[in-house]
Amino acid sequence: MQRLVWELRYALRQLRKAPGFTGTAVLTLALGVGATTAIFSAVYGLLLKSLPFEDAGRIVALSETHPQIAGGAEASFPDYLDWRAQQRSFTEVAGYTRLNPETVSLVLEGRAQQVHRVLASGNFFSVLGVRALMGRTLQAQDDRTASDAVAVISAAAWRRYFGGDPNVIGRSVEMNGASFTIVGVLPEGAVYPAEGEVWLPLSRLDAATQASRVWHSVKVLGRLRAGVNLAAARVDMQTVAGRLASAYPATNRNEGVLLQPLREQLVGTLRPAMLSLLGAVALVLAIACANVASLLMVRATAARREVAVREALGAVRWRLLAQSLTQTGVLCLLGGALGVGLAWGALPLLRVALAHTAGLDASMIASVELSWPVLGFTLAVCSATALVFGLLPWMRGAWRSDEVAEVLRSGDRGSTGGSKWGRGGLIAGEIAIAVVVLFLGTLVVRSYAKLLAVDPGFRTDHLLSAEIWLPEPRYTDDGPQTARFYEQLLEKVKQAPGVVAAGTTTQTPLRPSLVMTRFAVVGAPMPAPGAFPLAQMRFVSPGFFPTMGLRLLDGRVFEPRDVDQNANEFVVNATFAKRYLAGRGAVGSKVLLGVLSPKPDVVPVIGVVSDAHDVGVDTDAQPELYLPGFGLHAVVLVRSAYDAQSLGPVVENAAHELDANLAVFNVKTVDAVLSDSLARQRITAVLLGIFALVALLLAAIGIYGVLSYSVAQRTREIGVRMALGAGRGDILRLVMGQTGVFAAVGLMGGLAAALALARLMGGLLFQTGALDVASLVITVLVLASVALAAVSLPAGRAASVNPTEALRSE
Repeated sequence: MQRLVWELRYALRQLRKAPGFTGTAVLTLALGVGATTAIFSAVYGLLLKSLPFEDAGRIVALSETHPQIAGGAEASFPDYLDWRAQQRSFTEVAGYTRLNPETVSLVLEGRAQQVHRVLASGNFFSVLGVRALMGRTLQAQDDRTASDAVAVISAAAWRRYFGGDPNVIGRSVEMNGASFTIVGVLPEGAVYPAEGEVWLPLSRLDAATQASRVWHSVKVLGRLRAGVNLAAARVDMQTVAGRLASAYPATNRNEGVLLQPLREQLVGTLRPAMLSLLGAVALVLAIACANVASLLMVRATAARREVAVREALGAVRWRLLAQSLTQTGVLCLLGGALGVGLAWGALPLLRVALAHTAGLDASMIASVELSWPVLGFTLAVCSATALVFGLLPWMRGAWRSDEVAEVLRSGDRGSTGGSKWGRGGLIAGEIAIAVVVLFLGTLVVRSYAKLLAVDPGFRTDHLLSAEIWLPEPRYTDDGPQTARFYEQLLEKVKQAPGVVAAGTTTQTPLRPSLVMTRFAVVGAPMPAPGAFPLAQMRFVSPGFFPTMGLRLLDGRVFEPRDVDQNANEFVVNATFAKRYLAGRGAVGSKVLLGVLSPKPDVVPVIGVVSDAHDVGVDTDAQPELYLPGFGLHAVVLVRSAYDAQSLGPVVENAAHELDANLAVFNVKTVDAVLSDSLARQRITAVLLGIFALVALLLAAIGIYGVLSYSVAQRTREIGVRMALGAGRGDILRLVMGQTGVFAAVGLMGGLAAALALARLMGGLLFQTGALDVASLVITVLVLASVALAAVSLPAGRAASVNPTEALRSE
């Protein structure tokens, strides 16, 4: 221990003597380690850390697939029951839903509050492996209709609504006019879905939904049996889906089952982006390590004479190696500690950005932190760096014992061809890595710029959205009191100063309607069972179209009388008219709804409006059907002449004037909704852009450092050349020409690697190919400019060498 303390003191003393070298090496490592630690924290938390459920790796999310629906969709209740009965791969299969309604009115002390509700089967928490903190969770007997008036609440809801009352178990509460008994409180951090506050039995799903294979509203989870892998379970479930397709061709033909680990469902589409960022930041760390390697090689070469003297005086070789490793270890630990500090400061910003990412479950955000595994990873990186860099001078042969006499000779300058190629290799390697990061960053930034340029079909500025759920049984879907409430609400909102227009719809703009319907067109060939086309369907108020700014292309839009008379008529978007009504005149055409029922409804088309990218700006406009009317749930849209956010209190006050117990939630501008829908692309573009800039900066520093050292080592050679008649231009060409060869090799190698990696990133790009010419040109020009700037100073210094002084110093 005493020897170690002595070595540490000696290392610190040596590093203090070279503050420039020490500061540069520590800051360079801190940049690389800090960026890598921050991104690895996100990757570990989102993709690697165990979920807070028992044996979470065996929990699988099952969803229904359809050729006309991207990704998976909810199952119908009868399909869920058939999956559960016929599968052979899972110990248990559970169902749950947050739809219709998503929130319920909880009455406490005479005041109602909207709480997020989940309907779940009795074995739901058994599949998750979650045990109650207090009381019990839902059980099989709760699936019986006669005993389904029980509720389980989250720990957060227990504290928020009941003040953490330890006697809450057995307490009766009123939700949507019905009485429920609280039977359990869930433990902290084991809530699923994350938005849930109260869980009620799935048997409370309405009878019509339970009987229909048309309405898809149930999400499904299963726990794999021991010895069964995901591939075998997929085969099993496709067999079940095939049986259902044969038994119910009208509803289940062409439908399959998608199986995903639960983590995949929670992370959404973020996995490719996170892995791409981790790869990019690893390359930045590689450049930082190359720079430090260059600095250490320069320092080791400069110290060759001192080491040779010490060795000639009897210093033991392993002691010299230990001192080298200790100095390098101190450097790497200092850089690592500073890097961890930088990562700690960056993580809150990263969590805020992730919180706005559509498709990422909110429960995953808290897992992005500096955990022990992340710190262990950082320590391993720093230790490996210290070991490699500490041994590098010895592996290179800078201190070989057979060179002691040569080093001690007067006038030795110690520059060999091997070292020239080693320094050239560093230049080529740094440029190649920088090319990869810069090209990929440019691709993603250009892709994001194209996304921002997409016209969503309506103006998102000065537009506010807010959601309201009317509680049952006081209000009913399509009931007169529901329509009266929303009509009065819109009138009150319109009277507020600065309001230009107001209307309602069933889903926030730029998000799928969550209601899709099969249909047929009267007069067109009737599709085969199971082959009916699908369209998004939304109920809207008459003021919806002017509020959104959707242009009327043909016919008319809805009027107040259409709502009052419960008119059964459609306004369709341009995509629907073009795809299904072309050649027959859209207005006046008739569409069949309920095509799987014995008596389909015949609904006339009264108007055509312009397209809105309601599923997202990164997808084409989908066929859309608009119906007049109001439901229990509505998204209130208000267009303002001023700041839209200021209208939030206007909507809340108007709602409370009509019903003091109502909650208005998810109040945000549509600009913010658009921003959230692009959060994944924005995070990827911003971080890759930052990493590209850091890579360029580090590469420029590395090139400058290597060349500066090279010029210093070749001072005598340059003096001889100038004494023999070489001019400044000749020296410039000599230095820049040799550097240009290595830079060209690095550029070509980097472009080849970048193009190969870009093909793997296709899923992250929007209207931008892996061979994007503009990105290639930008990469080459920027790298050439940075390399030229980094070379210019050392080359200029070489050309300014005084031959007399250079030869006299020899």
